[in-house]
Amino acid sequence: MLATDPALVNLPAGLIRTYGQQTPAHDETPGFGSGGSFGAGVTVTFTSTASPSDVYKAIGKNAARNGWVVKGSGPTGLANRWLKTYPDGTPGTLTLSTEDPNAATPTHSYSLNGGI
Repeated sequence: MLATDPALVNLPAGLIRTYGQQTPAHDETPGFGSGGSFGAGVTVTFTSTASPSDVYKAIGKNAARNGWVVKGSGPTGLANRWLKTYPDGTPGTLTLSTEDPNAATPTHSYSLNGGI
């Protein structure tokens, strides 16, 4: 369900997908670190020449349109975390971060991460 969620699959216009990865839910046996069960995840990276605030607003509108509710915001005051409960009751999280918030280049890189 997360891998087909429109908020992760259909980026707003002007955002150029550069990478996408799905991580299935899995169990890990304790070793040097902690083990346990880990939920599925999806990571989408993309670039844009739009201002970071315009990108955060576009992702926020897209998330809201697809059933996500704002959970938090970053230092800019713009939403960067959302929650969603899927029809089967599974909770999902969505986070947006920029790779280079202060870069002077016209193109910025972003990462949109979903998890259940």
